[in-house]
Amino acid sequence: MMLIRSQAWHPPLWSFMQPFRGAFLQMVWLSLLTNVLMLVPTLYMLQLYDRVMLSRNTLTLVAITVLTACLLLLMAGADWLRSLYAIKTGVQFDLTYGKQVFSAVFDPRATQRPPPAEALQQLTAIRQFMTGQGLFALLDIPWSMIYILVLFALHPVLGATAMVFCLVQCAVALLNQRMTASPAQTAQTAKHDTEHFLQQKIQHLQSSYVLGMLQTLRQHWQALLAKQSLAEAAWLKAGDRSQFVNKWVRYTLQSLMLAMAAWLTIRGEISVGSMVASNVLIARALHPFDVMVHSWRQWLQAQSAAADLQGLLNSAAVSAQAVPPAISLVRPYQLELSAVGVTAASRRLLHEVSLAIQPGRLLCVMGPSGAGKSTLARLLVGVVSPTAGHYQINQSTITADNARALMTSVGYLPQQVSLLEGTIAENVARFGELDSQHILQACQRVGLHEAILRLPQGYDTRLDEQGLPLSGGQRQLLGLARTIYKEPALLVLDEPNASLDEFGEARLMQLLQALKTLNTTIVVISHRSGILKITDDLLVLKRGEVLHHGPRDAGIVYLNQLHAASSSVATEPA
Repeated sequence: MMLIRSQAWHPPLWSFMQPFRGAFLQMVWLSLLTNVLMLVPTLYMLQLYDRVMLSRNTLTLVAITVLTACLLLLMAGADWLRSLYAIKTGVQFDLTYGKQVFSAVFDPRATQRPPPAEALQQLTAIRQFMTGQGLFALLDIPWSMIYILVLFALHPVLGATAMVFCLVQCAVALLNQRMTASPAQTAQTAKHDTEHFLQQKIQHLQSSYVLGMLQTLRQHWQALLAKQSLAEAAWLKAGDRSQFVNKWVRYTLQSLMLAMAAWLTIRGEISVGSMVASNVLIARALHPFDVMVHSWRQWLQAQSAAADLQGLLNSAAVSAQAVPPAISLVRPYQLELSAVGVTAASRRLLHEVSLAIQPGRLLCVMGPSGAGKSTLARLLVGVVSPTAGHYQINQSTITADNARALMTSVGYLPQQVSLLEGTIAENVARFGELDSQHILQACQRVGLHEAILRLPQGYDTRLDEQGLPLSGGQRQLLGLARTIYKEPALLVLDEPNASLDEFGEARLMQLLQALKTLNTTIVVISHRSGILKITDDLLVLKRGEVLHHGPRDAGIVYLNQLHAASSSVATEPA
């Protein structure tokens, strides 16, 4: 990873720009060429006032005019080429870091990571600065000395005055930053809170409508919107104030320079051409500072975004380097947990869980809510790492770091089936290469094939982010079809029959029986007793601990004893 090799003293933004230093060096010398050629109009003006107007020689006028036009064409070409380098660098930047940021944000091993949209917006903020006027202003500032040196050549007083004016412009830029930083941060925070509120509530729109919550939610939203409006108004006022101060200072400084040059002209120390040229030169010298005032917020946003993304990418790089090269496991999968414990936020989710799961057998996991069943499911598919004990498949230790490299044939169905926006075929194929044979096979096995064919576009029907136009049961079946796509070696199902009717549950039983004959290792978490008909082993959890683990028949006897004990306690007189 590029950021790991960066020196510790480098600013975060430079760490992102460093891989493109070759393109930036090209932009630097093009900036030098552009700024040197910016002197052409000034020199042309001097020649007009101090030579052509005195000699009244039209041949000289034509010659210097043609030469000036050619030099200005060269200046425009250099500036255009600099812009092309910036655009090319922006494309390379996206190709270089886009994949890294995407992988880091969607890495399930990360304990703390920004929302995907926020991280990608941060990447965009860096790219916009690297290819915008703010960067060009930074490249132009060193060459402002060229204009100051020319002013010194015209008269030392003019050069000294220009240096003082540049320092004043820098002070104004810092003052403007102080005036707008706090209101800008407050406005951004208020906007984020409002957008987050709307995004969260839209996901539960139907429930909110039925429960009569819309009026209250609207009042909350109006309060947040009012806070956002006030914050943005304060930000705009601060920005307008800073722009007013900046314009007043800039135009005043230019006028003072012209007044100073006029005074020197009256004293006979410079010519009229030098007086007019001094006004143009000070304007060019102050221009980069003026652009920096306008681009200061963009610079700060890019710096902040670079710092956040640098931490994100460095964490992802350290995790990737910690994973040794591994060879993927071969079928079938034999699972073994030895005294496994999982702790999160000082809360014990699993404790001393030991069991073995053989291929071709179905393990059913039962227990009350909060028993740790879903945590066990996530552990088995490699999303969660054990904080104690060992989890092995075919005698290879599995952690969240190496799970994707080792476990290449896994099917996982969480409690909440989440379908992605796209076609039905794309969702079944996990947005990989569309293998028609396996897509049809998976949907036929779960009993969804006929229902899909009845849709106007069949397997090409596009689903929205909520899985519509499919019903809740059909979404569950589609998630199940995605899970069994290409017959995985390990199948972990968390409440797969929660939204299924009797017919759908019967199809599920047939499917699991068929997969058992393929030597698939199957773990099913369920509250329904119907699954026990095809269960080989039963695991009962409570508060993260194993109450019972063994063959199905012994497990059913244990569950009946628990039920009888709880019933007798409930019927005892007080």
